[in-house]
Amino acid sequence: MIRRRGGPNESRAEPNNISNDDDDQRTKRGRESIGFRHWIIFVLTVAIVYAGVVALHRKMPAVRDASSFDEFSEQRARVLLKQLTALGPRPSGSANLEEKAFGMIQDRIEKVRSVVKDIGVNRFESDVQRPSGCFDLKFLSSFTLCYHKITNIVVRVGPKKGPSGNSLLLNCHFDTMPDTPGATDDAVACTILMDVLEVLSHSKTELQNDVVFLFNGAEENFLQAAHGFINQHPWRHDIRAFINLEGTGSGGREILFQAGPGNSWLLQTYLENAPHPFCSVLAQEIFQSGIIPSDTDFRIFRDYGRISGLDIAYTKNGWFYHTEFDEEWRIEAGAIQRAGENVLAVVRAILASPYLEKPATFDEENRWVFYDVVGLFTVYYSVSVGKMINYFACFATYLLVFLRIRKGFYSVGDLSAAFKHHIVALIAMIVTMLVIIAFVVQFDLVMCWYKMPEIVGALYVLPMLIAGAIVHSHYADNNRIRNVEMVQYDTILLSFASILLLMTAYNLSSAFYVLNNLILPVFKDVIIWSLGLFGVIRRVTPRVLFFTQLFCFLPTFVFAAYAISQCVDFFVPVMGRLGNAINPEFIMGPIGLVIASSFILFVNNLFYISRRMNYIIRVLFAIFALFILVLLTTKVGNPYEYSDENPRLRRIIALHANRTIYDFEGSPTQKDNALFVHSLDYRGASDLPSHSFLQGSSAPNCTGVVDEYCRMPYYTAIHELFPPEQSLWVPVPSPVVIPYPIELKLVSRQVQGNNLNLTFEIRGGYDKMSLHVTPLNDYDLLSWSFTDIDIEEFGRRQTYFVFMTYGHEAPEVRRFWILLEHRNGAAPDPEKQENLELSVATHYAHGIHQDTETLRQLRAMISSRRQTPEQAVGWWRWGITMVGGRSEIVVKLF
Repeated sequence: MIRRRGGPNESRAEPNNISNDDDDQRTKRGRESIGFRHWIIFVLTVAIVYAGVVALHRKMPAVRDASSFDEFSEQRARVLLKQLTALGPRPSGSANLEEKAFGMIQDRIEKVRSVVKDIGVNRFESDVQRPSGCFDLKFLSSFTLCYHKITNIVVRVGPKKGPSGNSLLLNCHFDTMPDTPGATDDAVACTILMDVLEVLSHSKTELQNDVVFLFNGAEENFLQAAHGFINQHPWRHDIRAFINLEGTGSGGREILFQAGPGNSWLLQTYLENAPHPFCSVLAQEIFQSGIIPSDTDFRIFRDYGRISGLDIAYTKNGWFYHTEFDEEWRIEAGAIQRAGENVLAVVRAILASPYLEKPATFDEENRWVFYDVVGLFTVYYSVSVGKMINYFACFATYLLVFLRIRKGFYSVGDLSAAFKHHIVALIAMIVTMLVIIAFVVQFDLVMCWYKMPEIVGALYVLPMLIAGAIVHSHYADNNRIRNVEMVQYDTILLSFASILLLMTAYNLSSAFYVLNNLILPVFKDVIIWSLGLFGVIRRVTPRVLFFTQLFCFLPTFVFAAYAISQCVDFFVPVMGRLGNAINPEFIMGPIGLVIASSFILFVNNLFYISRRMNYIIRVLFAIFALFILVLLTTKVGNPYEYSDENPRLRRIIALHANRTIYDFEGSPTQKDNALFVHSLDYRGASDLPSHSFLQGSSAPNCTGVVDEYCRMPYYTAIHELFPPEQSLWVPVPSPVVIPYPIELKLVSRQVQGNNLNLTFEIRGGYDKMSLHVTPLNDYDLLSWSFTDIDIEEFGRRQTYFVFMTYGHEAPEVRRFWILLEHRNGAAPDPEKQENLELSVATHYAHGIHQDTETLRQLRAMISSRRQTPEQAVGWWRWGITMVGGRSEIVVKLF
């Protein structure tokens, strides 16, 4: 039988052994209390777990050579990847995409065609699609997209006897954003699919169903090519499921971050067959919440094709995403092999699945809780089973606490006092976080962690840990609670159980994360009892409690380390393109708060069976003070730094633009030319280094301008992230030579009651063009020729944005009509007052027309000064990567 010792600092004391001596209850520390070395053991354990998790996270499979077509080969895939990225940027409409990359892919397809024909057991078809169309999209804003003859390369492989009527779609895109070679976004996905195509084509057994490969050429034009395929291509009718491959970083492990909707068998197929799983329903819920400023073709296939699918993406090194540094050599060996093996295994399983013939069940909610355990294996179970497990864990926790109260181990008042300790500690940590944020802003240290994510731990997590430790140490030194360690530990369980109950009630599948923090710790006393039963321990001492708790929380540490490493690695680079709308310190600070408060919650009960924490707190405070000193006196806290291996740079867009504004009579009232510059992170354009190209006298003057975009040549519609007042309009002496000047013409103006119909023609412009449609004088947009717009669903706007592109071939003229409705009855005479402001902007984002002499000088200056910043004024601020091009905007009143 275990002997349970009495005393306030030795938990699990029986009620009749508890001392009534107030002084003893408040201050006594036993000889067996845990001390400094135990906390060192605790920290080392956490560090070892974290190191192990990171090592497993970075482990890659061996690269297979090109000798066998039975399995996927990274060596083969890299050949095409190097060819594609050697072309440089490949925006839709560019010669690099429409001719060179197109030719490379077609050459490989023709070789595969010959293989299939020679083997003779499967069927091979290919097609080149040039769709045109328009659609509305709500992504960070609401806008309309129109495309003309963009490029899709489509291949279908299936059984020799003919189409099975049930196809799996595999999608990638081979276009890029301007100024990036796009190795991971998304050339590597296309090379993976090409090798999967070659492996399937070399098969000497007949495929059971068809697989369609879509190499789409206009994803970066806001998902246009996928829309063209799924709405217009004749093969779309047979597609029952899809896999979309994307990239938002450079290499690493590819994560399954979206699945569905409905058709749970598809997710289950991945979970059962992927040899290197990396997936989480938590990632899915975060992405689908809309807080990540990215979207993929998954949305198009889901919303317009009504198909279920899997969305898989590379996320490592997000600093390289959409920059000149997204290069082939940065994708480490094994990353392509691992993704290829996963995709090939899942494709083979889906093609053989009897469920492929079933249509998508869109009314079916997510039915699976799924996640991988550090890439070693997957855990998955149905949501209904998950709810049962969650509710049972909550019930067991509440029952345990109820029985302890009933047996007199502690009272409800004791629990209330312990929860007060937690609340005060949380408040102290929140106040500490806000003080740190104020300090960061005051000393111009915003984004000081951008180049080194580890700084988040030292800047936010460490001081909040100190604050929480001080609070609990104070209460431990002045304790009046019976069996205080037991009470504190049970409040940990109650906290987790309550969070779990709430998340389960709100149908959040990510509640599994909280369950994993609860399920083993709730059995701590059972483990202690078992150790006593088998004679391993004789007494329940503080040290027994410490080591038992350390064991119980090991799985928790594994999941926490896994989540923290992924979260920080992903969210820190994302802050470099989140815009000016929100201070990123209010994102990273709360992330640090979650980490710190979780850690304090895990261990706060140990403060009450520990010797005085004063020495440990002083050591931690000294470490934090030293860190702050280093942060203020060295370049550690500079947000940007260039190195060839690890560039950590500020992203800017610089457009050399001509602007012409016409009045209602058609006469030009303003002509100017300038550099339109905006920074993609919160530090903004005002933080750019001192130079005449990068420092305007003030932000653009938008006074009296109704256009939400301030008559600026925005490339995209998401100006909420990059508002005009956070941009620069820097006058430059040299105007832009425009190869294809914009000609905007009003063709007709018709009044019908309180409606006004305006028809326009646009000639000139390049393959990227945008319209700002701004109704004036009590007019509202009713409809237009671009789409069957539903204003209520789309959202009524002050300015409507239309993004117009072309790919393989330019239209000779763009004709469209806009129907306005006067909200106050009969329309006034449209000949006498302006009713609409229409701005037309075009962008030259590739090829010989992209750069002007001004832009070439700016590019050369950035490239030079970021490599030797100590020699430049504003030194570290020259850590810049730039997307640039020439532009024209014409503004007219009608």
